[in-house]
Amino acid sequence: MSYNDNETMATGMRVPIWDGSGNFNAWTDKVMTALQDKGCAIAVVRDLRRVTADEPLKRIFSAADYKTDGQAASVIKNALSDIHDGQFTDMTAFEIWAELKKLYGTQSADDLVNKIIDLFNFRMAPDDMDGRRFLVQFNFLRKKIDLTGLTCDNLINLILLASLNKHYEP
Repeated sequence: MSYNDNETMATGMRVPIWDGSGNFNAWTDKVMTALQDKGCAIAVVRDLRRVTADEPLKRIFSAADYKTDGQAASVIKNALSDIHDGQFTDMTAFEIWAELKKLYGTQSADDLVNKIIDLFNFRMAPDDMDGRRFLVQFNFLRKKIDLTGLTCDNLINLILLASLNKHYEP
């Protein structure tokens, strides 16, 4: 397995380059360790963009979260081989991580937790007097959540994870 010397200098860690072969889960563990070392692992666990009250379907970053996301995206992109060049342009670290998992890994609870967080954080806009727009947007978010096969205990655990402070990293 090859390594990116630029990333080694940036993080102080040797992060292997992912070329689409080998053990994807082992690679993600090493990248996650590098992300934790830089203090930006939260950017791949949770989408740091927040829904705005004015435009509920639009998501934006705070200044601090924008920096965290940029650091995480840099670590991930530097750990990818040239076969991925241009593939993840204009994507957040969370989106890159999710896309890599979709391409090479197995589904995890991360996506479901983030969808539940979106639903919990969603609020009716002050100018939506009759609630119609709110209900349409709420149902849009709700339909993105697939709870098929989850037990009550699984759902409670997901709600617990979704309710954690965004700065908490287990």
